[in-house]
Amino acid sequence: MRSQHVAELAGVTVRTLRHYHQIGVLPEPARGSNGYRSYDLATIARLLRIRRLTELGVPLHQVERMLDTTPDEDLLDEIDRQLLAAIERLQGQRRQISRLRRTGERADLPEGLAELLSFGPTEQAAGVLSRLDQDTLLVIARVVGPDNLNQQALSDLAETLRPWKDDPGLVAASQDFDRLAPAAPPAEVDRVADRLVAVLRPMTARLEQTPTGRALARVPVGRWPDPVEDGRLNPAQARALARVVAQLGG
Repeated sequence: MRSQHVAELAGVTVRTLRHYHQIGVLPEPARGSNGYRSYDLATIARLLRIRRLTELGVPLHQVERMLDTTPDEDLLDEIDRQLLAAIERLQGQRRQISRLRRTGERADLPEGLAELLSFGPTEQAAGVLSRLDQDTLLVIARVVGPDNLNQQALSDLAETLRPWKDDPGLVAASQDFDRLAPAAPPAEVDRVADRLVAVLRPMTARLEQTPTGRALARVPVGRWPDPVEDGRLNPAQARALARVVAQLGG
């Protein structure tokens, strides 16, 4: 039988078949005079046994040691643990889908960020600075908790941001930043930056006193994207933000 027919029989793709040959788990038949590979019964049967093992969740690098033999208990236990972890991950995903249906929150944000993002303008009204702030929270979520914001970080960030919800000074300073023209004179850039620093300094000082703030302070600079280089900023906004970051010690 030829490759295409064998793949169809086993329920795999020809690409998968070739991969099995490349890693050595399935012998590669020699090509005949017509240039095609011809699979014999033994090779096809071996492919079907490989397919059975992979369906059970056996990793490919473990397949060969389980062919034509009774598997040892340790290997079965390891496979069972991996399957249980996969089941728990899928169940967690289903719980999150159920929560999204219930709350109407955005699906592209880690769980727990909805309240934090509600402290700023709505997405439709948000300017470039607000969008940068929201994206920064996403990065914090990844750095502090690889999958979601852990409860400590969520609490620290919420307690830090809540007092500034709808704060007139922060809103006005952010609007000034958003209105900066690309060719704004240096004096205007400095004025806007200094106004932002004045309202942000108490906020950053408060965060620095929390466990999350201390953890973030230990993160190497190279692990953070530089907001000054964000393509959404015009030249004047980039200069203003660089001044803000420098004065806040970022």
